[in-house]
Amino acid sequence: MNYLRTFVSIVRRPILKTTFNQSRIIQTNLIEISRRFVSQTEVEDEMEMFVTELCEGDKELEKKFRVLMLEVEVMRQDGRFAPDKIQLDQWQHLLELPSRNQRANYLSFLWKTEKRKENQKAKKEARRKEFENSPPQEIKEYPDDLSYGIKYQSLFLRIRDQSINYFDNYRALQAMTYGQSVVIDCSYEDHMVRREITNAAKQMTFVFGDNRIHKDPFNLHICNVNMKGEFMKQLKKNIPSIIEPWFPLNIHTTSYLDVFPKDKLVYLTPHCREELTTFDPDSVYIIGCMVDKINNEPLSLAKAKKDGLKMAKLPLDRYLEWAPGSKKNLNINHMVPILLDLRLTGDWEFALRHIPRRKLMETKIMAMQKMLQNTSFAKKEIYKKFQGVPRQKNYLSRDEKKFKSKRTLYDDDNV
Repeated sequence: MNYLRTFVSIVRRPILKTTFNQSRIIQTNLIEISRRFVSQTEVEDEMEMFVTELCEGDKELEKKFRVLMLEVEVMRQDGRFAPDKIQLDQWQHLLELPSRNQRANYLSFLWKTEKRKENQKAKKEARRKEFENSPPQEIKEYPDDLSYGIKYQSLFLRIRDQSINYFDNYRALQAMTYGQSVVIDCSYEDHMVRREITNAAKQMTFVFGDNRIHKDPFNLHICNVNMKGEFMKQLKKNIPSIIEPWFPLNIHTTSYLDVFPKDKLVYLTPHCREELTTFDPDSVYIIGCMVDKINNEPLSLAKAKKDGLKMAKLPLDRYLEWAPGSKKNLNINHMVPILLDLRLTGDWEFALRHIPRRKLMETKIMAMQKMLQNTSFAKKEIYKKFQGVPRQKNYLSRDEKKFKSKRTLYDDDNV
């Protein structure tokens, strides 16, 4: 009888195992199906919310938006570059693009941005796991020995990034009380396309960062700002706390003529004839916030003439040898550091170190020499193209520039 019971138990054991495994597989499949259904319903609800917010009851616009959604979904199914998640402002920009090629390029850009963020997140997670799985502490030679490092003892006080951020903001707040005012004119938004507006907002972000970490920062004023415009939307993305009342930046929706006296304003434009030879600490310099990759008209010159302001340009030809074909229009993230260094040191050669090296003749010659190292062409014939460019009398040699570029603003002996 005992043998019969063991035989029956052995026969029934695999049957019970298979039924248990099948039930677990069915349960996991049901959970996966329910998750997919919930995620699909969430996506549909989100898209319906986008339809109501973007279209606002306009039937023609709603029809166009649904066709655009179908076009993006077809791109995903075909394996072409299209992001998995698209925000509301990105959908709005897609609706404004007229051609399919432009929409495909913009979706490709969004897809690359999304994948880059995913890769950064995966690398961060890999570093975290590597840190958790790091080998334990080494065995001490003597039990009373101290361990030095971030997690253990330290000889110096650790200064965190948040403390440095507070210190930089405090320096910018002091400049708002005692510093010299500089105006950034943001009235050129209508003359730029979306890509140029995004670039201008990025440059403005760099301007604020470079100004507040300087030894003697400016009191920055942003004038003629459209708070509902695309420039301010991009700037809020870059600096989310810019609209807070404690933020150390002056934002004006009015003109600079309503904030400062007219006789102190000086508009810096590369299209005028008069050069800025000396820095005046009592003047209020105005810099136009415009990226002119498409529109090369002298808009800043026309704006200064219309307002009846003084005009000046940087003396670039006196201290630099420009390469043929290089434009002398500088970005605002180059202009503000130049003025900061000029006010602190009074040295034009030191202040103009912020100009990109690609615009200078020396960089072009060095690139040509590197290209001709392994070629059989005669160097004299190629260098004839560069002989027509006149060299300035006070032009510095390469060794002198290298010596001057080593000086920093944090070296008190050079101030």
